Amino acid sequence: MRPGNLLLNWAAPFSNDLSSHCTMPQEAMKAPVVVLGAGLAAVSFASELRQAGYQGPLTVVGDEAEPPYDRPPLSKDFMGHGDAEKIRLDCKRAPEVEWLLGVAAQSFDPQAHTVTLSDGRTLPYGTLVLATGATPRTLPALQSAPMPVHTLRTLEDARRIQVGLRPQARLLIVGGGVIGLELAATARAAGVHVTLVETQPRLMGRAASSTLSDFVARYHAAQGVDLRFGRSVTGFTEGTVLLDDGARIAADMVVVGIGVVTNDALARAARLACDDGIFVDAFGRTTCPDVYAIGDVTRQRNPLSGRFERIETWSNAQNQGIAVARHLVDPAAPGYAELPWYWSDQGALRIQVAGLASGDEEIVRGEFSIESPKFTLIELQKGCIVGATCVNNARDFAPLRRLLAAGAQPDRAALANPATDLRKLAAAVGT
Repeated sequence: MRPGNLLLNWAAPFSNDLSSHCTMPQEAMKAPVVVLGAGLAAVSFASELRQAGYQGPLTVVGDEAEPPYDRPPLSKDFMGHGDAEKIRLDCKRAPEVEWLLGVAAQSFDPQAHTVTLSDGRTLPYGTLVLATGATPRTLPALQSAPMPVHTLRTLEDARRIQVGLRPQARLLIVGGGVIGLELAATARAAGVHVTLVETQPRLMGRAASSTLSDFVARYHAAQGVDLRFGRSVTGFTEGTVLLDDGARIAADMVVVGIGVVTNDALARAARLACDDGIFVDAFGRTTCPDVYAIGDVTRQRNPLSGRFERIETWSNAQNQGIAVARHLVDPAAPGYAELPWYWSDQGALRIQVAGLASGDEEIVRGEFSIESPKFTLIELQKGCIVGATCVNNARDFAPLRRLLAAGAQPDRAALANPATDLRKLAAAVGT
């Protein structure tokens, strides 16, 4: 049995604290602190650690030579302006940090408390934080294809793709998730011909209700995106990509967006509990003393579903990093328990989603039209709000997140009425 499955068996069904399952008791933070990874989670952690009062040695190791940057703009704004300085993360709140960029961590030794780097150096640590993120999945069927085939995760990826987004170019996107759809909208705005292939029968299958998926599909089709559902890529010829139904898609460039795998190899080699992600509790603790994990590389308990899940969102990376840093400085600080939420900008659509993608009942508020979309979807489970989606309707989002956190059971008719001020409903439940 894999270590991750063992951990799932050990953990109490409703506990978000794995400390009793660790091989050794967790101890207080020790200096020096070393962070592996230099993305949003790492920068948020380092900044909060300093702001919370830690004055000891702090080193951040990142395998990209680029100074830390924000990833969400890569599929949208950056494709237009191409200015990396506009998407840099603010590191000023993390003073006196040693940034080791362009060097990768090769391994760490939990007994010796050391990290070995790709340039041969060895770093001692008292507290180690793994913020190693994830890597995009590739498509073996397009290996050695004659046209450029890219994934979109790094700044360098975005630069390569940007070069190909010229008017009348033919772009094939494989994968109908958030990244693929954001890129599709950006490319269409640039005059690019876009075909999107999705193996599932709908878009955003893991992160959206079927109602939202259907609406998003109609929107992108209206913008000129050629959507191919239930199809997979089987190979290529000169200038075309072959699908399993025999179709040939002409393409000057292909971008593959079919999910990610976590960069948990270092943790697995050190025998931490992992299962495509490092298992952590609400304080970022792993099953190894003095080793913590934050961001996309983690598998954490979702407060709503109760399951250990990977929560691959900007908000999770930022806020989990902050919560873990506060706890290390002050063990009495509360653990991380924020309900999952994300946003996606797809052309004229500003989509905000919180909680679970679906329940046993769905309420629709607002104007559900392609021409002037402004609506909210509310997911209920046995009368309780368990999820919310706002499309061009940001006013509803904050109060719905509060109602969601409170497990509220508002009147259905009031929820469905666009004239109802959700802020008053949220105030009524004391959130």
